[in-house]
Amino acid sequence: MRNENFKAENIDELVWLRINRLKSVKLCENLIRNKLAKTPNPAITEEIIKSKAIGLSSAIDSAIGYWQTSPFSVNAKVLSRYYFLLQMTIAEQVSSVRNVDDLKTVQKHTENGHGLSTIVNQDGEFPYNYYTASIRSGHFYSYAQSLGINTRKFDFEKRPRTFTDNIDKSKLVSIIDLFRRIPELSNVIEEYTEQPPLSFHVGYSNSNMRDDSEAIKRHLEDTGELLFKAPITNSERTTYISVYSESMKVTPEYLNSLNLPLKDFKVSQGQGTNERHITGQLIHPSSEIWNRHLKTYSSSYAPTSLIVPLWNETSDIIIINFTLLYTLSIIVRYLPDLWYRINSGDLNHIGSLTEYYVSVIDHIIPLKMLERITEARISIHQPGSLFGPL
Repeated sequence: MRNENFKAENIDELVWLRINRLKSVKLCENLIRNKLAKTPNPAITEEIIKSKAIGLSSAIDSAIGYWQTSPFSVNAKVLSRYYFLLQMTIAEQVSSVRNVDDLKTVQKHTENGHGLSTIVNQDGEFPYNYYTASIRSGHFYSYAQSLGINTRKFDFEKRPRTFTDNIDKSKLVSIIDLFRRIPELSNVIEEYTEQPPLSFHVGYSNSNMRDDSEAIKRHLEDTGELLFKAPITNSERTTYISVYSESMKVTPEYLNSLNLPLKDFKVSQGQGTNERHITGQLIHPSSEIWNRHLKTYSSSYAPTSLIVPLWNETSDIIIINFTLLYTLSIIVRYLPDLWYRINSGDLNHIGSLTEYYVSVIDHIIPLKMLERITEARISIHQPGSLFGPL
């Protein structure tokens, strides 16, 4: 992935300048040609390039239109952000050179619906009784397939009618568990829901240096040779990864119960400090650096984070945000009584959480989608920043 580096006083403004340029069919065509130069696809003809460029430009223009409505109420923000993200995922799919899809092709899927559905357990209480399911048709299905996600492991062939139907409940995800997977909410989610997060700040553990020191010491005693790194003797190695959380509910037992790539969590003591954290083991090929093997996420509002896979299958942050925004949009559009309780009634703590969430992703999702569409790692630093260009 190529890098783009910028200096700007207003980071959000620069992101939008970079998105706005993709309203130009000519610049979209240049982008697709540049992507083809890196990832050749003989199936993409000159005609397809031009068709993709027109489709990308159209989807971007539509996405910007939804964003620029500048709503003040939370319910209007939910709707505008959902439809913005819907159009940006269409733009991502159309702009990909790994397929031959143009806008007309993608629209055939959107005409079959959004690809998601909500279902309520009438015996429960909101928000713990409100679930979302993936359907084997529509936009979400098509988009997930374009990302290489095997939806057959968690989707429904047809929309479930009621929660009491004979359906696989493990294929449902509650709205609260979607909130809990957003890394930008990990340090506040328990305050709103009394539930621990399902995303965690992680980092390289000091335990690795201790183990390396002991291995080097043994190597010196056995051979008389001093090495800065002990030799690798097998195809796999174990790297210790620390989990940092302010929640007392995040325990080794809790982490071991989740579908995470880290195993055998234990409480560790920081070297020379009173700091306590939890450490898990990551087994990976010796030839790989741990952070290339472990899929993590970070943003300007979230440190390096590990997300519990949605439907036990994907930690893709756009898939998670898309599913959450869709679920909120259904409540806003079709359940005014429930939305009143969320916005002004006994569930207003969920309303406050929703407002916090939408405000944060306003600074996150446009940049994430721009990076995915352009296939570039974009770094924007303010003047005077230590990491910005001189």
